[in-house]
Amino acid sequence: MRKIVTIVYALVATSCLAQEPISDNTNYGACIMQNGSIVGINEDKPFAMHSVMKFPQALYVADYLSRKGVELDDTIVVDKADLMQDTWSPMLKFFEGVKAFSYGELLELSLEQSDNNASELLFKYCGKPHAVENYMRELGFHDIHVRMTEEEMHKNPAKAIENSSTPTEMVRLFEWFHHHKDDNQYLTFIWKAMADCSTGLKRIPAAIPADARIVHKTGTGFPSAEGLQDMNDAGIILMLDGSHAIIAVFTTNSSSEAVIANITRQLLDTIIK
Repeated sequence: MRKIVTIVYALVATSCLAQEPISDNTNYGACIMQNGSIVGINEDKPFAMHSVMKFPQALYVADYLSRKGVELDDTIVVDKADLMQDTWSPMLKFFEGVKAFSYGELLELSLEQSDNNASELLFKYCGKPHAVENYMRELGFHDIHVRMTEEEMHKNPAKAIENSSTPTEMVRLFEWFHHHKDDNQYLTFIWKAMADCSTGLKRIPAAIPADARIVHKTGTGFPSAEGLQDMNDAGIILMLDGSHAIIAVFTTNSSSEAVIANITRQLLDTIIK
């Protein structure tokens, strides 16, 4: 049975006050797992995943491609005119007109650069949100909900909460991934792509030891009129000594990525003696 230890909220919040005032402890949810023990704050509260959703989606895509016998270098033809134009999508810079993208390229774009169109194409060609959520249930994860595509969230940002997870469940999913990353070429490919994630460098990556590496996925919500937005990060910290820790930090109405880094430092302090 896993051990759950609750952090006094003030411990986590103290170092964050300089960046962002808070009124109560519902603004944050975070936990860290090492050797089966979990330390957390609001670790069982659901938060909108935003683009962290692309991680469970990628795991589903790996299963889909494996079952269907589809290779990572198999391609689909994409017409730029069919893509969302006013969204975060680095792939839009790559071409005009029509271009073939491999499934591997779409996974890299979705995971490394958090490309919303790449995620949307994976929903279109591999399976809708309900298929991703059903796969999570098959794996035993009941607190991860995937019910909206990127396009649907773009049209109605308030519905982003329908793609939700608790910090604990996201940490458990990353632990599953750590155990299964070498099961097939698809999962290994996803592992390498997430190790090359280029987003959120001021979040968890800013707080880990200099000789550590991280395999992670970030998420960012739509900004409010006040300039606040949800900011998330979750992943596996690989220590130089071969050990690892798994962490998930979800924040709501945040003004700075540094909040995630500060919470990460507090959590790491609980396991690094």
